[in-house]
Amino acid sequence: MSQIDTENDPFLNLLTEALRAGPGSPQWHEALAQLPADGQDEYRKLIDAREALESGREYRSVRPGAGFTRKVMSGLEQQKPASASKIRIATVVAALSAIVILGLVGLAVYDLYPRTLHADNTQALNELATTFLPTELSTTNFEETVVPTGWRKIGTLPINASSGLKAGDATIPAGDYAGGGIVLAGGVGASKPVAIQATIKVDKPGENLIPQLFASTDSQFSADRAISSQEMVWELQGAKQKVVVNGQVLQESPLESKNPHTVRLVLRGDLAVVECDGKQVWSGHSLLGDKPRYLGIRFIRTGQTAGGDVTVQSVKVMTSNS
Repeated sequence: MSQIDTENDPFLNLLTEALRAGPGSPQWHEALAQLPADGQDEYRKLIDAREALESGREYRSVRPGAGFTRKVMSGLEQQKPASASKIRIATVVAALSAIVILGLVGLAVYDLYPRTLHADNTQALNELATTFLPTELSTTNFEETVVPTGWRKIGTLPINASSGLKAGDATIPAGDYAGGGIVLAGGVGASKPVAIQATIKVDKPGENLIPQLFASTDSQFSADRAISSQEMVWELQGAKQKVVVNGQVLQESPLESKNPHTVRLVLRGDLAVVECDGKQVWSGHSLLGDKPRYLGIRFIRTGQTAGGDVTVQSVKVMTSNS
């Protein structure tokens, strides 16, 4: 192998100066421009130079040229703001995303949480309670043995519609319950005020016989218990009347000893008012939204014994033209 003249070879000197100056320097570009596309002698020189470096032969030390370190540090400093900017942007995006997620969760909780009377709804609820409802959609006094026209039966608990609507007897397994009743055949729109009113005679209250006046957003009721997915309910259990919204008891109060009792459930939009014997029992959000309402009355029996004697003497559904 021919030896390279490490002191006088112009190409090696040029290569050395290029390495001193660093990338981007004129020497660097000049050295690259002199590399041929082919040719054995030039490649051999490069190989010999590499072997000389690997064997530890000194030919000319290669050190950074003047300003090389400053150029490198300057380049690093120029990159820092960009990196910091990226970090700041990522932090801001993450924070905004967290705020949006928390906001959506809060909104969902707000929509699902049962709310009672708010100050901004007071006027609307008072107006709903005093709204005149002259149009009768249905009225029945239960003088026949069959389900009244315009209504349909729900549930498996037997009911008798002659001389008032009453629940029949049934053997219910311990810890279970059954339901049966009637619901208006068609849904009623949410935009207009509507009321369902029932006259109920309580000869013998019972813990295991529960009459209910209800409004539902679902036309489908379970075959055994006559209940649906989303409801607002007035019910009587023993001597206590309750208002139940979406499965949660929002109001509980004793029922007066007078007989019979007139119970009235008035709805419009998401607002509702419950009255018993001319007195307001509860008012607030029904959580029924803007879906059509399916109005009805039913009985729930629990336990293995019959118990209780309650008769619905009449029921009517009223609305207005506005």
